[in-house]
Amino acid sequence: MVAKWFLLRTFEVWLTTRLLASPTFHRMVGSVHRKVQHLRYGPPPEEMGGTNIEKNGPGAKKFLEYFTEEIKDQFKGNPPNKL
Repeated sequence: MVAKWFLLRTFEVWLTTRLLASPTFHRMVGSVHRKVQHLRYGPPPEEMGGTNIEKNGPGAKKFLEYFTEEIKDQFKGNPPNKL
């Protein structure tokens, strides 16, 4: 009886060690953690960074209009508006 429990406990420890050493397990846990954090706290700052500009959003169109207007003014020699 004791030998049976000892073998089961040894097998359990071996399986747990294998699972915790697995990179696939860590990737899965990381993705679940990322999804839960995203649901609880919203998108993280690195996803909302300045380098992730949406190309078809209204902000990009307004920026391009403003940018072309500023370039035209610079070629004409008009001073920039400082408000």
